[in-house]
Amino acid sequence: MTALIIYLTFAVAYVLFFAIASKFQRNKAVAQNQISDVNFLFMIPAYKEDAVIIETAKNVLSQTDFGMTDEVVVIADQLKKETIKELETLKVTVIEVFFEKSTKAKSINRAMKALGLWGKKHDAVVLLDADNHLVEGFITKTKASFAAGNKIIQTHRIAKNLDTPMAKLDAISEEINNSVFRLGHYNVGLSAALIGSGLVMDYEMFRVYLNKIDVVSGFDKQLELDIMNDKRKIEYMQDAYVLDEKVKNTQVFETQRTRWIAAQWNFAKQNFAKAWLELVKNGNVDFFNKVIQFVLPPRLILLGMLALMLIISVLFNFYFTEILLLNIALWIGFLLATPIYLLKKINFSIFMELPKALLSMTKAIFKIGKAKQTFLHTPHGV
Repeated sequence: MTALIIYLTFAVAYVLFFAIASKFQRNKAVAQNQISDVNFLFMIPAYKEDAVIIETAKNVLSQTDFGMTDEVVVIADQLKKETIKELETLKVTVIEVFFEKSTKAKSINRAMKALGLWGKKHDAVVLLDADNHLVEGFITKTKASFAAGNKIIQTHRIAKNLDTPMAKLDAISEEINNSVFRLGHYNVGLSAALIGSGLVMDYEMFRVYLNKIDVVSGFDKQLELDIMNDKRKIEYMQDAYVLDEKVKNTQVFETQRTRWIAAQWNFAKQNFAKAWLELVKNGNVDFFNKVIQFVLPPRLILLGMLALMLIISVLFNFYFTEILLLNIALWIGFLLATPIYLLKKINFSIFMELPKALLSMTKAIFKIGKAKQTFLHTPHGV
């Protein structure tokens, strides 16, 4: 029990420290010049995403700062013919891919190979999910940052919808992660964590790194590890926003979290020993810290474990003070990490959704074996 308390104390302290760090923002001035010399390739992998991909493409193309030399590429994996035709009428470059077992990494690599054969070249890739929408100003801000020398940039992904209690809970969860693993880390000089979309990266660098990746799920985590292994910094732009559809029900939530947890634990096992070696031998704090993140329990599981332990500690009168303090510290961390606009959305229905979400997370843990074998798709727009 003592070992478990120590582990949970570390996990809570980690969340609380970076939640506090997110409140002391490090402002970094970026000159708004030379952005006309930067051209972006907006790459959107779309696996069975007919319901949302058209509106996403329209959103990117309609941005007032979308450049004359910018390009939108949709990677069509099992899209309907009529969807492809409509995309082509929008002057979107469509690259069709066919795989027996689809993964995002395979799709991206196939598309990058096709673009290379066509002789196409851009300064940077902006990787988006099929449901993502840009908020006005995203392109200007990220081009300015890229022109200033930041070659790997994670932007701020926020909720596109808050239409169900689960969507609100998912939005809060993502913003906590943004505060703890991105803004908090950025403010203390560490690399921000990648999300899998809203990534802006030097074109050639992106091509080289992705060419080495072939995983069923968690390609963004492998990309992070490879970048940090090379001691490159991942910048974070808090004021460049990408709208992302939040899950609306527990079934989709469970599928999504199964994929995420499987990837996290897999990378933790593969890289735990290497992380210590990198820290001691090469002073690679970013790589070590990234693997430590993988070892930490997911925030919802941490919350559930501490709540259950608090009940047990009351019933059996052991470690009550320690467990109570851990619960309080965790809630303080969560509250600090949650933006005010979402705190205002918290109501009884969200608290009622917590047990369902916790049950889904628990079930996801027992299904991670499936996620290792095949990509678990979470549909959007339905």
